Amino acid sequence: MAAENESGMRGRRSLFPSVSVNTLKIASAILLTLYFFSAAVIQNGILHVNSYTPTQLNELLGGDPQAMLWAGIASVAEIVGMIAIPIYAYLLVQGVEHTSSIGKYALSVLIFAIISEVPYDLAVYGQVWSWETQNPLWAVFIALVSLCLMKYVEGRGAASYALGAVAALGGCLWTTLINCKFGWGFVFIAAVLFLLRKWRTISLIAGVGASLVYITAAMGFILISICNGERREDESWVSKYAYYAYYPIVLLLMALWVKMQ
Repeated sequence: MAAENESGMRGRRSLFPSVSVNTLKIASAILLTLYFFSAAVIQNGILHVNSYTPTQLNELLGGDPQAMLWAGIASVAEIVGMIAIPIYAYLLVQGVEHTSSIGKYALSVLIFAIISEVPYDLAVYGQVWSWETQNPLWAVFIALVSLCLMKYVEGRGAASYALGAVAALGGCLWTTLINCKFGWGFVFIAAVLFLLRKWRTISLIAGVGASLVYITAAMGFILISICNGERREDESWVSKYAYYAYYPIVLLLMALWVKMQ
C-alpha cells in the first residue's frame, strides 16, 4: 500500500516541474551563502554593526544614505537566505532515512560543525572565538541526534509519539542553551517533517506552519514540494563531502575579505 501511494504521488508530481535531492543541496548552499553575505560581508565587513550600540547604529543609518542602502541590501539578502532553513531540515530528514550508516553521518556533521566554528566567528563577529552564537551546523547536529532518538522509539504505539516529542523538545532546549544560529526553530521544523514523513501532503502543510517562526522560511517549501526524491547513485565521496566543506570554506573566504577591509 505504501509503495502504491508513493507511486501515485510520483505520478501526480510528474505533471509539474521537479527537482532532485542534489539540486536541493545546491539551492540551499546558494541561499545560505546569500544569508552570510549579509551577516559577514555587509553587516560585519562594511557596516561594522558589532562596533555600534543600537542607538548609534540608528543614528548612522539615519544620517548616511550609503549606509542605509547597504543595510537595505543586507536585509533583503538575509530574508531571502532564510529560505534555506526548511530545505536543510528536509535534507536532514532525507539523510536520516537513506544513510547507510547513521553513525558516520552524525560524525561527519559533528566534525564539520567543529571545523566551521572559527570561520563562522571570524566572518560574523571578527573574532577567532565568540560565545554570542554558535554556527548553524551545531543546530543540524543536534537536530540529527533528536531525529535518531525519534526513529529509535518508533513502533511503540502512543508512547512513541510522546517519547519523540521529548526528544524534539530536548533538541530545542539544547540548541537554546548553547545559542545555535537557527537553533530551536531548525530542530522544530526537522522534527515536524520527520514525524509526518509518511504523509507527504500533511508534512508539507505542517512544515510550512512550523517554518513561520522565521520570516520567509516557508517559501523553501516551494522547492521541497517539487522534489522528486531522486539522488545520484554514483555520487563520489568527493562531491559528498564537498557539500559539507563548502560552508566553512565560504565563511573563511568571507572572513578573509572582512579582515582586509
